[in-house]
Amino acid sequence: MPAIGSRRAPTKGDQREQALLDAARVVLREKPIGQVTIDELAGAAGIARSGFYFYFESKQALLAALSDRAIGQTDADMKEWLDSDGLDRAALREGLMLSLKRWKVEGRWLREVFLAPDPGPEVMGVRERLVEEGCSAFGHRIERDARAGLTVQGPPALLATMAIKLRLTTFADAFADPAANDEDELVDTLTDAILRLVYGATPA
Repeated sequence: MPAIGSRRAPTKGDQREQALLDAARVVLREKPIGQVTIDELAGAAGIARSGFYFYFESKQALLAALSDRAIGQTDADMKEWLDSDGLDRAALREGLMLSLKRWKVEGRWLREVFLAPDPGPEVMGVRERLVEEGCSAFGHRIERDARAGLTVQGPPALLATMAIKLRLTTFADAFADPAANDEDELVDTLTDAILRLVYGATPA
């Protein structure tokens, strides 16, 4: 039995909030957020306009929440490689391929989150934290290999930042022009570019 004064879990509220996030993912795949209205987002989720404001103060706040939840999937994609040591090309390639496939579906709003010059303070806060966390995870892995003498000379944090930015711009370009490169060729090239950047070599 819940303690006196405690708040019961709002099951319907949770469902409506998730419905808004799910609807936003679909709507924002087709149009930039500047062209999407609150009424459109609320209608896609099957709730009233006033219901939208119960959960989110603005479209940017919703996009920030969407990003916060969805980008965690990238960490899961890369977990095998981040937990391993050495080049481990197969694990890196698999993680990059999973992320690329997500970008090809969600790329429109992901580009807004990561590349828009002024996405709003809510989204910018999430962007900065996600980039920092991603660079930190890459950096810790590179630092382990640096101590083992496996990496090129250079600060692990800087190498990680370069690798993260290379991945980001490559995926953003792949969404913008999906026919420009074969998917396997793109991921193979990105994988080897990151390995050469960090280790100065790729597996034979």
